Amino acid sequence: MRVALQVRYNDYDARGHINNAVYLGYFEIGRVEAWQQACAEFAPDFILADAKITYKSPALLGEPLAVEVTTSEIRSKAWVWSYRVVCATDDRLVAEGSTTQVMYDYETRSTVPIPAALRDALTRI
Repeated sequence: MRVALQVRYNDYDARGHINNAVYLGYFEIGRVEAWQQACAEFAPDFILADAKITYKSPALLGEPLAVEVTTSEIRSKAWVWSYRVVCATDDRLVAEGSTTQVMYDYETRSTVPIPAALRDALTRI
């Protein structure tokens, strides 16, 4: 799944590059869109357990960006989404990374297995 990003002026640092701290927000935009498109019938009862980013090339002032999201692994209680932030004009890789989401019961404050129907929905991302 590919989502166009609205790059804001305050996303840039003094050198005209997207600031490193902004990329987790871009991942979140992709994650929310992926959830809405493939898993909207499920409550978002998960917590983020891990996030990783590798920077590949600078994103410069004025370049349109997009984030791509795929489900790269599904475990019994967690899944991994992989992300690629690309320049939308030439598909140049700007950053890549992943987040691990864990199913969570907020009442018992414990992890729970991923329901089968959600597991199926995650495979479509």
